[in-house]
Amino acid sequence: MRRKSLFRTLDRYIGIPILLLAVLFKKKRNPLPSAGGSLNRIMVIKFAAIGDSILLIPMLRTLKKSLPSAEIVFLCSPINESIARKIPYVDKVIVSDVHSFLLNPVRILKFIFSLRKEKYDVIIDTEQWSRISAIICASMKFRYSVGFRTSGQYRHFMYDSAVNHSRTKHELETFLDLLQPIEIPVREDDYRPEYFLSEENKRTAETFWTENNLLKREVICLHQGCGDNGKAREWELENYVKLGKRLIEYDDNIIILITGSSSEIPKCRYISDGIGENIINTAGRFTLDEVVAIVERVKLIVCSNTGMLHLASCVDTKTMGLHGPTNPVKWGAYSKNTVLIQSDKYCSPCLYLGHDYGCSAPSCMKHISVDDVFIHIRKALNPEQFLRKC
Repeated sequence: MRRKSLFRTLDRYIGIPILLLAVLFKKKRNPLPSAGGSLNRIMVIKFAAIGDSILLIPMLRTLKKSLPSAEIVFLCSPINESIARKIPYVDKVIVSDVHSFLLNPVRILKFIFSLRKEKYDVIIDTEQWSRISAIICASMKFRYSVGFRTSGQYRHFMYDSAVNHSRTKHELETFLDLLQPIEIPVREDDYRPEYFLSEENKRTAETFWTENNLLKREVICLHQGCGDNGKAREWELENYVKLGKRLIEYDDNIIILITGSSSEIPKCRYISDGIGENIINTAGRFTLDEVVAIVERVKLIVCSNTGMLHLASCVDTKTMGLHGPTNPVKWGAYSKNTVLIQSDKYCSPCLYLGHDYGCSAPSCMKHISVDDVFIHIRKALNPEQFLRKC
């Protein structure tokens, strides 16, 4: 958390002057030929995070579908490497820990020199605010570059074509907007989210289901964590405990499944111990893909705005998305099989770029009550009980 905050500060106060200075030396480039032209090598840049990388998949799929013979190179960081390497529309993955570059300028120079050994027809920078990606992009050899024009970020000067980054359009759709400058058409089916589970992942989930006698149970997943940088988006642990108890009291055929990473084991243990019965805690026991395969089988999942929300929607699991500082219009699950539960605090939502909170200690998640979430789950489990009778 502290490291990322320092990166954002340095990225802004060092990155902006570098970009403004670089504008003076920017070369004028010829217009790029249409998509039917010779676009043989394309680099896509995305350094963070898992959720963004999942929402980027439809754009990569559309790009590959339109240019099947082109080599698509994905430049990522260790944060989203696991997702990048799974995407079948990517031919090559380059990984670099860019978040440490501003603390060590020599490393970024070496990295840029290594990238300049190759030339690309197009570079598509999908970062929304960071200047480091724009600096890297401007330093490379390419025919044409595309990136976002994001209000107040001063990063778009170096692109040959800058696409307006919308506050009111879902992020999956804004990523697809980046294909407009290179004249790649986007059709209705291109907006479909997608994730890639192996047969082994699915067998692991099937074995888990059988060993825990879940075939005839109503399994509801609770996923509390939002990663190292998402504490302000998390619903309180005690709320998950109260929700779990009420669900089991409502229907003793319900099994509560707790999911979380290894770093979230203490939080998940608190929730499972608090609920006490009809509980399975899987925190730290499975890989991310195995967890997704398990979540694919549950009745529904309750979680805040985090990568798991988007992963669950990709496998068409019903999601109960809890939104406090995040705007579900832009960052919610991109699926019809979802329920949006928004905080009723007057200033919610406040986030636009993921870190620009409207206050120093956000409390909007506290305005989402256990009663609200419980009644939404009841409606999902037994919709017939809530039909108006004439």
